[in-house]
Amino acid sequence: MSPCIFSCVLCGYVICDYENPTSWLKQFRILYSSRERIAITGVGLYNDPDGGDWIAPLNFAARWDDAGYNSPTHDQIGVIRQHPVNDRYGFPFHEACWSLLEKAHSPESIPCKALFEVCRSLPFPSEGTGLSWGHDFEGLVLVDNQDRYSWEDRFVDRSGDWALFLGARNDPYHVPEIQQLPDEYFQAPPAISSFRPVTTVVDCFAALPEEIRIAIASNLPTVDALNTRRASRSFLSIFYNQQFWASRFRANADRSWLFESQEWGNAHEWRWLYRLTNKSHRTRGMQNRERVWKLIQRVRGTLPLRWIEPSVLPSPSPIPASLRWLEATGDLRLEERTRPYHGFNEGCRLFYEQQTSIPTLLSQIAFSVIRLGDAEYITGMRLIPSQGEVIQLGYRTEGRERFLDIKFLAGFNFGRKIKRHTRYPMHCRRQANVTMVWMSVWGSENEASRGFWPYNSYQSWVRQCVLLATEKAIEESKSLRDSAFWYPEIPGIGLYLNDNCFVARDSSTARYQPLCWTMFGGLGGIYLRHLTGISVTCLGTLRGIEFHYNTEDVPIECRKLGRYRSSKYAKVIHFSIDGPAGEVIDAIEVYLRYFVGENVLWFYKHGALESFKISTNRGRSCHFRQEESAMTDNFVEKPIMIAPGTTINWFYWSQHENSLTAVGAILEVIGEEHRGASLAK
Repeated sequence: MSPCIFSCVLCGYVICDYENPTSWLKQFRILYSSRERIAITGVGLYNDPDGGDWIAPLNFAARWDDAGYNSPTHDQIGVIRQHPVNDRYGFPFHEACWSLLEKAHSPESIPCKALFEVCRSLPFPSEGTGLSWGHDFEGLVLVDNQDRYSWEDRFVDRSGDWALFLGARNDPYHVPEIQQLPDEYFQAPPAISSFRPVTTVVDCFAALPEEIRIAIASNLPTVDALNTRRASRSFLSIFYNQQFWASRFRANADRSWLFESQEWGNAHEWRWLYRLTNKSHRTRGMQNRERVWKLIQRVRGTLPLRWIEPSVLPSPSPIPASLRWLEATGDLRLEERTRPYHGFNEGCRLFYEQQTSIPTLLSQIAFSVIRLGDAEYITGMRLIPSQGEVIQLGYRTEGRERFLDIKFLAGFNFGRKIKRHTRYPMHCRRQANVTMVWMSVWGSENEASRGFWPYNSYQSWVRQCVLLATEKAIEESKSLRDSAFWYPEIPGIGLYLNDNCFVARDSSTARYQPLCWTMFGGLGGIYLRHLTGISVTCLGTLRGIEFHYNTEDVPIECRKLGRYRSSKYAKVIHFSIDGPAGEVIDAIEVYLRYFVGENVLWFYKHGALESFKISTNRGRSCHFRQEESAMTDNFVEKPIMIAPGTTINWFYWSQHENSLTAVGAILEVIGEEHRGASLAK
């Protein structure tokens, strides 16, 4: 039986040590939920990874080594991927990391309920040992951006970098070298140059009292503060000023991780202490302290989250039969709604549902945001009417709201930075063709959009993100271009998507399933005359497609379809295409296997993609499949129709965990000059 090892929620390093029986790495607390409360345990000792039992005293002040405590089974708690034990389920922290969190959050106590809510919202990467915050734990975790898309399960525990792991094995709370810093022998650093500029310039800062200049410098990052000396000689004195250097050690400054300095008093040489703790002088213990402290600052940014249960929400009016509800969500895993401990390796989960009517006359909409990893998330919204009570939906983050002035709300357009979880840039559709205004919480990157319109009385539901009513006729006529999430961007208006031939159309519009595309023929077909072949990789399922050319000028993004990990066991099927002589792909057939039953995985409900066949205008064809055996009655052939006068110049697809689940073709009108030799030959 494999040992049961999980990582600390805060630092990302394992709670386990086979070398030292009482190592700090084995001492933990668990933030847990039970029928009665959400609380943090006392200190336990994880000394039996093979057994996998996480036992800690429920009294916060108690410890595993207290006299008379023998780790009774009734104190056991299920963690991470385990099922609840004794009706308790939670998330483990190193005792040292929890103590550091307490220091960082003092003088306030840690809001356990808010932290637990955040933790249970985070996925558990399938190749990791703990929760994913969307970052790499300052290098401990590898983010696989080469073989996985950014919305997939990309986080893998790093192995082999022993220098990094040796640093992470140092206790970040008890660092003896830090305690010795005040006793270090003081050595004055070299004096700075008294260089004077050749020309005299007007120095507005020179008119300020020195106390004001020091206050300005103390509120700047150290690099910026020292660079002010280049702009104004009046700032030269900050280099020698103890008040300035002491400010480097206060909260939110670059030495805030040395919290012990708050007890050292003002008699120390702060500039010398700053120099002793720069990167070239830090021990591994100091490096790990700084690493964990930085991670804690990210966690603290999520703690202002508050779920405010409204007394009454305005109820939606009866919905006419001509309307159909549409739901806009992120990668919502409905199957993981009640079981946080099994299979939740990516996406987000549904905890609460709310229903409301949108007021007919608004004043503002306020969006609450938090940052996780490298992106910000919209966690809730407040509908602020011109008169009446404010409607709060979702979580609220005090002091971190973005406001949009708007009177009439006709619907939402959601754009999503294609990464992970539920994070939306959003703009609201207004009446009378007023210019749309984006409510965006990050810079411009690869985005996709999906639009929803409520009917004329502006009533909608909000279910985690948004659930709106729209006319059935409008919804049914909408193209995949407008109703699916696309990566890296939405295909242009002049392209024919063959929507009705794409077998995953329904799942791509009904839930979160990004569609990717590659323009293997180039814009306007400029690369078709250079196409010399196509290769398909199979390993139980179809994994990816590569296109080959007789020139190096074709960009890498045009050469490959799908992301997957290479394997020596994979089968690669190659088919040559004489693009220089005018040969092009003019027909595609996909072969699907259908499964019967209620437990079919959602990405197979439209049929599992088993193989596909391409044909060319020269009467040649190739069937790409794992096995050469004859097709059986279990397979259904689905041809992709090609409109007259068009050419297959793009492919688009959906995939799940390294496997292609659906393939479609985008058609374009291509000039003969881009199709090699004349087809009349």
